[in-house]
Amino acid sequence: MAYYDYNEESVLINQREVEVSSGIPDKVLKYEEFVNEVLKNDLKHVLEERDKVFDEIAEYSKLQTAIERLKSIEKRPIKSKIDVGCSFYMQAEVKNTEYIFVDIGMGLHVQLTMDEALKFLKKKIDQLTVKSEHLTDKSLDIKARIKLILEALAELQGLNTTKDSSREKLRYDVFS
Repeated sequence: MAYYDYNEESVLINQREVEVSSGIPDKVLKYEEFVNEVLKNDLKHVLEERDKVFDEIAEYSKLQTAIERLKSIEKRPIKSKIDVGCSFYMQAEVKNTEYIFVDIGMGLHVQLTMDEALKFLKKKIDQLTVKSEHLTDKSLDIKARIKLILEALAELQGLNTTKDSSREKLRYDVFS
């Protein structure tokens, strides 16, 4: 048994399994840099984008609930409090609730009837749900790549997990 000092950590190397060449530490550094600089950064961006999509879904769901409540109110005109910014509210009276303006994205607002707005919101929520599922799959793929590379690095450095050690022992026993 020998000890190899790598990145200020002592790593136990079994000399029968791993023959340390001068190229392995360079490869290890490149893969570690790839994991830390590229994959973890990509994962962070994908998760942030997914969180934004979840926030959009929540906003559209709130609007859908508000429209359903407005449709159920038979008393007209409707009195409400409107947020005018910075949590300041004013009383407002809505005389005509037949139409509503809905933000359809890219800063565009469209005047829709309540029924049209509900149909649009259902489609938009479904679309955003599919997008969030895609981003979740993408994040899982990146996590799997990170794990795979870290396991390969551990193997390159001679760090065996308990599962790998038992497989190695089995391999040597079978071929002895």
